[in-house]
Amino acid sequence: MNEGIPYSSHTEADTFTKAEYLERFIAKFIDFLVMGALFMVPGAVGPLAGTTYILISDGFKGGQSLGKRIIGLRVVSLLTGSPADIRKSILRNAPFAVLIIFFYLVGWIPYLGKVLEAAALLAVFGIEIALIFTDDLGARFGDRVARTLVVPAANHWDEE
Repeated sequence: MNEGIPYSSHTEADTFTKAEYLERFIAKFIDFLVMGALFMVPGAVGPLAGTTYILISDGFKGGQSLGKRIIGLRVVSLLTGSPADIRKSILRNAPFAVLIIFFYLVGWIPYLGKVLEAAALLAVFGIEIALIFTDDLGARFGDRVARTLVVPAANHWDEE
């Protein structure tokens, strides 16, 4: 696919409307709250459920995680315009899952573990946020990998 051309310069992207920044951040915040609530389930089930939720949530019906459904956004395939499926959701949210796994790997290291966690958190979120603000369509790294976009839902209360 048109290698070397910036992500949002593809002709397929011309038909999409960019989602508002604040709406995207509120939707992701809601999803992180859900993930955090799932993390509170005792034992290994909680972290596994929370990580699984953040990975697959954008592949729920209509390409809408709980946060996106509440706010009125959806994730769509850049190539087809169809709602994201579970596979695309996993691809686009993998950076967050990698970050969670990294936290578990280095979190046990006294002092240095917290520094490494903070550095990784700032790097991942910093890159993702910078891309959202600098890309013409607000595509973050995960969107580029999965070939997806976050767009306003036509009517976010309608079921497809």
